[in-house]
Amino acid sequence: MLAVVAALLVPVTGWAQMRPQPRQQQAPPPPSPSGEVTERLVMTPPVGWTIGGSSVSQNALTKQMFPPGQTAETWNEMMSIQIMADARADPREHIQRIVEASRTNCEASGPSPVTEAQTNGYPVATLTVTCTKGRQSGMGGLVAVKAIRGGSALYVIQRIWRGQPFERNEIAPVPSDMLQEWSAFLRNVSVCDSNDPTRHPCPK
Repeated sequence: MLAVVAALLVPVTGWAQMRPQPRQQQAPPPPSPSGEVTERLVMTPPVGWTIGGSSVSQNALTKQMFPPGQTAETWNEMMSIQIMADARADPREHIQRIVEASRTNCEASGPSPVTEAQTNGYPVATLTVTCTKGRQSGMGGLVAVKAIRGGSALYVIQRIWRGQPFERNEIAPVPSDMLQEWSAFLRNVSVCDSNDPTRHPCPK
């Protein structure tokens, strides 16, 4: 089960035990064998959002962020940032696993077509998935995903909403201004490499 999809479908009280980390706008992948990190995920967190939990495994780093007034115990909107040290990982395949998890854990899921493109010279895949009602949480949800395959890691950003369940033939009851903010935010998420400014320039 992918951790972030699980967050939508089941309670996340376990996240409260994760140690918050200092906020940062550029998250580095695990160091290269030489010890030098030149590739970075570039993003500007929404105003007022704070890190509410983080976890580190042998090959991955995951952080969760929440808007003002929301926590890992009680939330209806959150963001996940995952960095997986696997340069061979395919963005589309990773997104497809999210879709498969939603089909298993939702009464009905509605994935959009996967969109593939290039962002700052790196392969990118994006999609959204609706969940009418989580089988364990009883809540409806919407997930917007952007996965970027960098030279040294796979970077996955997810914006997640959860709230009242809805019917299969209904649209997820997500405010339109929230969707517009999600779209603008994800559009500006990228990966750069300070050691390769021609193909993958970093912001100045």
